[in-house]
Amino acid sequence: MKTMVIQVRAGTMMNMDTNVAVKLAQAALDKGYSVRIFGYGEAVTMIKNGQDPKRFPNVGKETKELVEKGLEIVVCETCCKARGILRGEEIEGTKIGSLTNDMSRFVAEGDRMVTIAR
Repeated sequence: MKTMVIQVRAGTMMNMDTNVAVKLAQAALDKGYSVRIFGYGEAVTMIKNGQDPKRFPNVGKETKELVEKGLEIVVCETCCKARGILRGEEIEGTKIGSLTNDMSRFVAEGDRMVTIAR
């Protein structure tokens, strides 16, 4: 099975970048890819449990649904700490990890990589 890695740096309420990431992940999963997302910078908000936006797509809800379909999503612990996101606040099935261990593993094991950033 081929693996797609999506690196995201924009936050869920900054623009539509995280929405594009989850739509791309969905399309790749539908085509039989294994999909991994690594978020850092503002993108760590993708895994924050309890998102309830009124005028924007609910990326947290979409992320949770994709995790149930096999998406692996990890975000940078240092970036979480800087933004006050604590362990235990993440969506079930997502992970607060590290750029060094998790992102490097994703890149080494991935067949394709897409970066979504501003």
